[in-house]
Amino acid sequence: MRKQKSSSSGLNRPIFATSLLLGLIGCGLVAWGLWIPAKAELAQYLLERAWQQGRVSGKPVKAWSWADSWPVARLTIPSLDFEAIILSEAGGESLAFGPVLLNQSAPIGSNGTSIISAHRDTHFKAMAQLKQGDFVTVETLDGSRDTYRIESLRTARWDQSGLSPNGMEPRLALTSCWPFDAITPGPMRFIAEGSLVKKTARLTASQ
Repeated sequence: MRKQKSSSSGLNRPIFATSLLLGLIGCGLVAWGLWIPAKAELAQYLLERAWQQGRVSGKPVKAWSWADSWPVARLTIPSLDFEAIILSEAGGESLAFGPVLLNQSAPIGSNGTSIISAHRDTHFKAMAQLKQGDFVTVETLDGSRDTYRIESLRTARWDQSGLSPNGMEPRLALTSCWPFDAITPGPMRFIAEGSLVKKTARLTASQ
């Protein structure tokens, strides 16, 4: 008697194909998730090199030839063991490589609010640990170094931040998306504000 060929193998093919597809998608998502922070780390390395060159010359230096932004400052938060190169704003693409000094904000160290923004899951991930009273230092290409004391931590909608570039004294605002552990984009922003407590002018590049 001839045995009938089992149809289970035919039924399993779509299941196998679906499982394989889901597995590939999962691997792709994992790889993408690893690539984003890796790109951020590599960018900061290249930006640090460009920053050092700019400190010597006193002029902006691009980290790579096709870059549309360049290092303008270095941000340091001793309590968090945090340091990052700040870029000039050139659209949303700049945020993929580092924190950005927003164009509409006041120049660093001048009267008004200097607004620095970065992604919550890469360069400003450490901001979740920031506290009132922490000190933030911002060094610019001309060698000046401004130290701010964080006075307030709050959240607000992106269109209701209450931040203004105008003011009678130098202030600093660090902003990022919020909550820090969210996976999808949202309208809320984390905002840390501080006032200038110390200004040191024109340090040499070796300091």
